[in-house]
This record gives sequence, C-alpha cells and structure tokens, in this order.
Amino acid sequence: MNKTNDKLWASGLGKDPLKQLLVKKWKIPILSNFKPHSVHTKYGVERGGWSTCGAREGHGVGLWKDISKEGLLLLNNVSFSVGDGKRVRFWKDIWCGNTPLCEAFPSLFDLAGSKDAWVADYWDPMGEVGGWTPLFLRPFNDWEVEEVERLLSSIQGKRLDADGEDRMLWRGTKNEIFTVKSLYKSLDHSCAVSFPGNIIWSPYVPSKVSFFAWETSWEKVLTQDQLKRRGWILANRCCLCCVEEETINHILVHCSKTKILWDLLLSLFGVNWVLPFSVRDTLLSWHVSFKDKNHRKVWRAAPLCLFWTIWKERNRIVFDNEALSTQRLKNSFVCNLLSWANSSIVVGPLSLFNFVDWLGSC
Repeated sequence: MNKTNDKLWASGLGKDPLKQLLVKKWKIPILSNFKPHSVHTKYGVERGGWSTCGAREGHGVGLWKDISKEGLLLLNNVSFSVGDGKRVRFWKDIWCGNTPLCEAFPSLFDLAGSKDAWVADYWDPMGEVGGWTPLFLRPFNDWEVEEVERLLSSIQGKRLDADGEDRMLWRGTKNEIFTVKSLYKSLDHSCAVSFPGNIIWSPYVPSKVSFFAWETSWEKVLTQDQLKRRGWILANRCCLCCVEEETINHILVHCSKTKILWDLLLSLFGVNWVLPFSVRDTLLSWHVSFKDKNHRKVWRAAPLCLFWTIWKERNRIVFDNEALSTQRLKNSFVCNLLSWANSSIVVGPLSLFNFVDWLGSC
C-alpha cells in the first residue's frame, strides 16, 4: 500500500481507469464501514455519514481531492435499503425505485419544504402501520394533485423500522454487493470513447501505417494547424489543393485532390459512399458486407492505404519540393494496396490488372 501511495503521489491520478479504481477502492471502507479516522476527522462527513467531505484547502491535499472527486462516481452508483431512515435523504438518494424522487417528481421537488430532508423526517409512526407526511411550501393546485398521488403511491409500500439500520447497496451487481470487477466495468464503460481499433490494428496492414492511422484518428499528426498551435509562425495552406487550411481531416478526407483517390477507391469496389467529417468517423463507419472474406479484408485495409499514400505525397511536396502528380498518386495507391493484398490477404500473387478485375467482382 505504501508503494502504491508513493506512486500515486509521484505520478498523479489522471484518467487511467486502474488508478481511478484504486481511488474508489480506498473510498469503500469509508462508505460501507464508517469508523473514526484521521481523514474524516479532518474533513468532516456528509451524506448521512456515508462519505467524507471534499478537501477545500489550497495546499497539501491533492491526493485527497482526487479521491473525493472520483468517489462521487461511486456514490452515484449506489442505492439504499431503508431501515430507520435517518441516513437516507428523502428526495436526493435512490431508495424508492431506480431514480431519486427529485428526478422522478421534479415539480414536487421544487415545492419541497426541505430539499435535504431525511426519510425519517417524513415518516409518522403513529397508528397501526404508520404513514408518510412529506412537507411542502404551499397547498397544491388542482392540476398538481395527480402528481402528489403518484408520489404517495410510489412510497406507500415502504415502511421504516425504528430498530433497523440504513444500508448502502451497490447497483453494479445482481446481488447488490460491491466487487472490484463491477466497479472496473463501470469505469471502463464511462471512460469509453468510440474508436476504430479493429480497422487500425489490422494484421494485413504494415505496423507503421497502423501507427500513423492511430495518430490521425486522435488528430495528433503534425499538420500545419498543429504546428501553429505550438507557436510556429507560418501561412497555413494545404499543399495539395492550395486553397484550404491544412488539417488532418481536410488533407485525408475533404481535400479536392484527396477526393480523386476516394472516388477511385469506391469505383474499384463498386460502392457509393458519403464521407463523414473526420478521419475517425470515416473509419468507424467503414463497413460494407461482401460475401468473400478476402474482399472484406482488402476493403478494411483500403482507407489506411489511402491515408498513407496521401501523407507520403504530401511529404514529397513539402520536403522534397516536388510537384503534385495525380497519376503518381493513383498508381501509388493501387500498387500499395496490391502489395498488401499479395503479402497477406489473397491466395497466390495477382497482377495489377487481375487485382483490379478481382476487386470489381466483389
């Protein structure tokens, strides 16, 4: 634990799911087994004693600030089994249904006498079975009565036990018991970003091309717009069309010269396609059903081959001072795609003409 603590202090928590998992696991004992401790003695408790307050000091509490901040996600994934109702908030905690009552009945929540009232505050134990007596700021209008009836109907099956304890339940598992695995899954899902990894990390594409495609998907390639952001003083113009500013999405997707290759690619496969805005969206949507699996493999490799061809041509113009050649662009693209297909996709080498005919037969 000391080594882990030192590592977190040294490297910062960041957005890594594993580090977030460590943070939230440290929070668990404070949530589920509340005992006097130096941390909550120093910062105090909130939410009925289920968690500690956040750090407000300016210095020396960076780790605890991260723990408190990430602990909020954990608290948002719990519900409560009500005992005596003294540690569960009537409106803001999930104790009746799958959402807090403040979200299920927002108009009534606006009229609530106390928005932070405990469940026990609105329970009247008098009579044989007791009853609910939520307080509001004013009498209800006729059109609000139906909403009040819905509220009372939703909570009428709940009863408080003066000798029972409120319990926190974990909504990430069927048995409502916390596990590290379920928390990691919730973190992984909440942090997930749509990414075309299956196309980029293809065994039929050279590794250097896959890494380049990965950079383009995150818009991290050093195009002229990126250089300007880093302080370089230059006139940003696409070296292919000499009209628009150079961005990675422009030069690989929308440039008029690049569209020549896109038209060629789509015509080879006999496919009609509308290109999305970005490189990432293009790869995410790059799905067509071909009967032959080898055609599908070449189709998935084709946009990466196009990106690589365009980028190599761009570098020839920028660094070697060569003029743009549309014919060279087309030849390079088709020959590169043929080379990839012959090396790892199709059975038996194909000539250029046979390759073009084969693509058209899909």
